Amino acid sequence: MKFRLIRAKELDASIMAHWADLRGQNVVYDSPYYAPAFTSIIASAREDARILLCEDAGSVAGIWPFHALSNSRAVSIGDFLADYQGPICKASIDLDFGNALRAMQCRYFSYNHMPLDLAKFSEYAWVQSQSHTLDLTGGFEAYAQRLTEKRDATLLKKVATNERKLSKKYGDLRFELQSTSDADFAALLAGKSDQYQRTVGAEHDIFKRDWVRKVVDEIRITDTPDFAGMVSTLYAGDTLIAAHFGMRSSKVMHYWFPWYHTDYAEYSPGLVLLAQCARHAAQAGISLIDLGRGDQAYKLRFATGAQQLCEGAISSPAILSLVQAGLYHGKQMLKASSLGQHLRKLRQATK
Repeated sequence: MKFRLIRAKELDASIMAHWADLRGQNVVYDSPYYAPAFTSIIASAREDARILLCEDAGSVAGIWPFHALSNSRAVSIGDFLADYQGPICKASIDLDFGNALRAMQCRYFSYNHMPLDLAKFSEYAWVQSQSHTLDLTGGFEAYAQRLTEKRDATLLKKVATNERKLSKKYGDLRFELQSTSDADFAALLAGKSDQYQRTVGAEHDIFKRDWVRKVVDEIRITDTPDFAGMVSTLYAGDTLIAAHFGMRSSKVMHYWFPWYHTDYAEYSPGLVLLAQCARHAAQAGISLIDLGRGDQAYKLRFATGAQQLCEGAISSPAILSLVQAGLYHGKQMLKASSLGQHLRKLRQATK
């Protein structure tokens, strides 16, 4: 196997054609994160975006977009925005990670949203997780039936009841799967920023980062059959009570940044929004909604399946990732111990 390193901005029609062929070989690549448009948009906002071309027997067998953070460390394209990571490659490819890292001009590649069935990254993972999904195959009614059988027979009935209550008290509900309103988008981002600042602190408001704003702004205005931004909105009367920003490929909608107005929390507007997204996405030909990694209550209630993910690192020499794995497990053991619980109480008491 041979490797060739290019800047992501050098992505051309020939590489795009190989990319399309490789994506068709694994359903996990249906995610918009694996679309070349996502990498191109990231590359327009960050100078450290690179692509490693993996060539086997004279043909492109793998395409690996990533960020060269330093001379020693790399992460997947999109950095912490990436809910799916890893190379787009043939299932039969046997990546030599040592040679790949040397070609990437780094010693350490970390990942935290890597599908378990991609290459052999799972062998170097130190923890697993999952991304919950809504299977819309056959349309919304088929999804509703699967949900009733697998999860919660009452969820959609409760949502419908809240829809009636909202409409009666605040005015007719109005949902739009793909709003083009600048005001809707601005209100959603302002709401998410406020949520970040209230829950995790202003320093964790990702929309304050210039490159993140450039990326979401560009994704939002992109609209092609295989990749598009999505701003979905729910109004009660004249008031925006919930919204979502995400993206889609031809088959998959990735549910990325949902928000709802807390003044309407008793009616669960976030659940109403997601149910409306599922209904209208199915009508638009979307066969899967991916809710992203995490076991939040709303994800567990709506999901009918899940994509298994893993977190870990590969390195050259291997000792680098082994040390990091040991530190991770040590930290988890400390958290679970009585000492860790005592330290958490002390930290909370000093806030």
